[in-house]
Amino acid sequence: MAENLSPEGEALLTHFIVSDDVERSRRFYTEVLGGRVAFSNPVGPTNVALSNSWIVINAGGGPTDDKPEVTLETPGDPNRVSSFVNIRVKDMETVYSEWSARGAQFLTPPKQHEYEIRCYMRDPDGHLIEVGQTTDLAGDWVPDHWPSSTSADDLPPPPEGIVLAHFIVSDDVERSRRFYTDVLGGRLAFSGPGGLTYVQMSNSWVIINVGGGPTDDKPEVTLETPGDLNRVSSFLNIRVTDMQAVYGEWSARGAQFLTPPKQHPYEIRCYIRDPDGHLIEVGQTTDPEGDWSPDHWPSTKSE
Repeated sequence: MAENLSPEGEALLTHFIVSDDVERSRRFYTEVLGGRVAFSNPVGPTNVALSNSWIVINAGGGPTDDKPEVTLETPGDPNRVSSFVNIRVKDMETVYSEWSARGAQFLTPPKQHEYEIRCYMRDPDGHLIEVGQTTDLAGDWVPDHWPSSTSADDLPPPPEGIVLAHFIVSDDVERSRRFYTDVLGGRLAFSGPGGLTYVQMSNSWVIINVGGGPTDDKPEVTLETPGDLNRVSSFLNIRVTDMQAVYGEWSARGAQFLTPPKQHPYEIRCYIRDPDGHLIEVGQTTDPEGDWSPDHWPSTKSE
């Protein structure tokens, strides 16, 4: 088990996605998947609380002062995927039936694999989402191992029986594991045959595995590392309580930020890339009443 270098409560993981129609995407993540709107800005992002984490939805756009060469856009080829939201559930058949009735379009029905039942769907902008249930009672994804999904007092209870993680494709899983543990301070939660590795960070996990071609539950989808590092449709978003401290500590451990932290109207933020080129936003809210202030974060207690 790797040493935890990020004290609990000082960082929070979310998943940022680019949408061509933020309101349409908001309806999908709330009305179909059961999330709750935590924050909405008519000219900015919408944050949907979903179990232990958030989906941050915003329109695309060109380079900014803190990512000078990066353009945010919806997926160019939905069948070439380098990262996606992974939703773990207690009851795959129930979730498949309920979400299908609400309009979710799965690529296939749930398929039994060696240690899990799983299937995939897409959101309205083409972002791939894996939905899976562990069938190994001693496995890493059994509910007893899930982090708390307690939400802020002013939000209704989160949907029962699901937990969110962030899946990334790597050309060198061990190298990627070292980055997320030794540099960003995550904890190795599981390492299995074939390279599959889970790093727990605060309220969620980063799941790391090699790429590969289509499978029976995603028949046309190929998983691969990012093809064009400057065309991005989704990324990991890490919220922190002290941007300058994190920037100094992570830089000293080898993180290469695109720029120093930049002050924006409601936050200080900057970006880094992991060893495979996956973009990561790191930001601190500077509005004490803002949606990302730590008092609004969910509990990060875990096993």
